[in-house]
Amino acid sequence: MIRRALPFAVFLSAMGSLSVELAIVRLGAPYVGQSLLPWSAAIASVLIGLTAGHGLGGVVGGEAANRRALRVWLGLVWLGGACGAALMPLLVGQAARIFAGDGGFGPGAVLAVAALAAPPSFAAGFVAPLAVRLAARWPGLDLSRAVGAIYAASAAGSVAGTVLAGFVLLETVGAAGLAGAVALLWLGLGVAVLPWRRMPMARAGLAGCLVVAAVLPLAMLRGQGVCRYESRYTCIRLLDRALPGGGLLRFMILDEGVHSASDRDHPRRLHLGYAALTDRLARAAFTRAGNPRALVIGGGGATLPRAWAAMAPAVDVTSIELDPVVARVAAVEMWAAAQSRLTTVTGDGRAVVRAMPAAPRFDVVLMDAYRTRSVPPHLVSREFGAMVAARMTGQGVFLSNVIDRSGTPLLALAIARTLSESFAAVDLWIADHDAGDGTNVVVAAWKDGATAFRPDAQGVTATVMAAGGAAHPQQVTWRRIDVKARARRWPHACAALLTDDWTPVDRLLAGRPVC
Repeated sequence: MIRRALPFAVFLSAMGSLSVELAIVRLGAPYVGQSLLPWSAAIASVLIGLTAGHGLGGVVGGEAANRRALRVWLGLVWLGGACGAALMPLLVGQAARIFAGDGGFGPGAVLAVAALAAPPSFAAGFVAPLAVRLAARWPGLDLSRAVGAIYAASAAGSVAGTVLAGFVLLETVGAAGLAGAVALLWLGLGVAVLPWRRMPMARAGLAGCLVVAAVLPLAMLRGQGVCRYESRYTCIRLLDRALPGGGLLRFMILDEGVHSASDRDHPRRLHLGYAALTDRLARAAFTRAGNPRALVIGGGGATLPRAWAAMAPAVDVTSIELDPVVARVAAVEMWAAAQSRLTTVTGDGRAVVRAMPAAPRFDVVLMDAYRTRSVPPHLVSREFGAMVAARMTGQGVFLSNVIDRSGTPLLALAIARTLSESFAAVDLWIADHDAGDGTNVVVAAWKDGATAFRPDAQGVTATVMAAGGAAHPQQVTWRRIDVKARARRWPHACAALLTDDWTPVDRLLAGRPVC
């Protein structure tokens, strides 16, 4: 029975090992985001664990080990892996906070979060060499065929685990639920393979099962408290703050950063400074259009799409949002559905834009798909900028909200430099107030420089949330910097030209020059 079921058990085990990689990235996303760094760290952590497990698995499954001993080892490593997977949701928050730097969740926190995937991966790494040795212990077995079946089952399980986790489990049970599912799977395998009869270590194995069974409910409860909703793309949280006069301001937080802040009772009232500035620049383009139209790439909580659709005269707004769950939450819980002139299209921003006719259509295009720690490379390139420009009217403006370093915003400079290939006048707008390590930079690219709205400074009203206090308005002044005159502000900074072939966005966000 054990011999015939061994490849299937290896298949199930491998399903869990690749699911651990996806789970740890998503569990850490509310703290460190989902940029290239967390993904690379998670992949490295899992591979290091598997490598160490493979090596030690070959040692413990040596010539002296009999079938019973090998079954005991297999059972114990599966139980150990189940404990490690079940603990990930419980420990991820503490690991991120303990290793956070002065500027927040930096590389130390990323590595600490990723390291949580190493113990369960280490346990999973034992499985293949132990299974091969166990198969070799049966007389009359075609060893080469058995080894091939075991490794094929391992590879197939990895594929199945990745597909099942990425396309089904993450958006149905969430990251904590995925980790719990892996723990339950490995727990079941451990219980099934242990030779309970005539085994002196039965009580130890039973104790391990009880530990996993006790940890799993805690892990599930802990994971449910982080995300309000969880999709295959992101962790969605909502945060409410009372406004003077009985109003309500609701924030949508995607992974580690605030994306939107919508006023329940007054759609046109914008509380984030960058949103208020973006609105002022957009209105300059809307006023020159007979039938103003706007395109928003990265709708998120739909704060600006909702505000523009509520303008008088009305603006027809098309909002593109990759995540259908985010779009649904924005419609219902961020009150976007009340605006009849707002249309939401679900899909990748570039793919949707490419499918549109290459004819002048939009007076304003807003790029709001960039996150605090991750930027889609295909949405910052020269080729994409040209694609957008071809679909804009002659006096239109392409506005990009870039979250960058406050000292020298290398990514914003590169985006502005790249857009200058397709637009006549490009400006960077930076707020006067001290924003700490990170700040919003609004890049405004105008099709016609002669009619562009380009004052030296622009004041807007933003809402400030004092620690422990009530929300109150504050005046914020934004300064305009022409991309051609950037050397006056940043004499030692270079502005890279981003293309489909070369978009080092993670390096630029880290403050490391590329030219």
